[in-house]
Amino acid sequence: MIAFSNVTYRNDNARLKLEMPLAGRRLRALILVVLLPLAACASPADPGAMTAAVSEATLLPAGSGLQQAVQVGQVAGGRETHPLWKSDVSSTDFAEALRRSLRAHAMLASEAGSYRLDAELLRINQPFAGFDMEVSAEVRYRLVRLRDNATVFDQTITRPYVANWSSAFVGVERLKLANEGAIRENIGAFIAALVAQLDDALRQLMPQA
Repeated sequence: MIAFSNVTYRNDNARLKLEMPLAGRRLRALILVVLLPLAACASPADPGAMTAAVSEATLLPAGSGLQQAVQVGQVAGGRETHPLWKSDVSSTDFAEALRRSLRAHAMLASEAGSYRLDAELLRINQPFAGFDMEVSAEVRYRLVRLRDNATVFDQTITRPYVANWSSAFVGVERLKLANEGAIRENIGAFIAALVAQLDDALRQLMPQA
């Protein structure tokens, strides 16, 4: 009976020795799966990816005074990207995205314009981690008519964007895509709101039938 117990102990001990390296390999593999998305260097948001596309809601009305009349003024509130931390949106890249968006909508002035657009990136809410990453951007836009320094548009706009798991395997890249999408949606919402305000103003100036 004692001999049988010793044999059983030796067999169990040998099995444990075989299982421990296997468990260690599995643990190391799991750690690699978790840490690999964090190992990539973060890159800043791309102005081209933040450029708002032309849509029916953002088209300027015929004869609009904003055609090639808007210059980009002060743009603030952005943050530089730290390669070893996370992707962010700088003020410089945000300003370039605004210029590209205005150019795509035939609003950007080639020289001194009639209006100045100031923008402040008030907040970018970013997740620390996750499979589907949702980023929300809050921006204040202020359009000033230069001839009399009158503010003709002043609104704060918030828009979210979700970069899902399938958009990029690496977490820092998904965050970058979510940042870009949130800014792109925000700029598009701003232009749509500006066009809608202009349409209302034009309708008020039209003679009543």
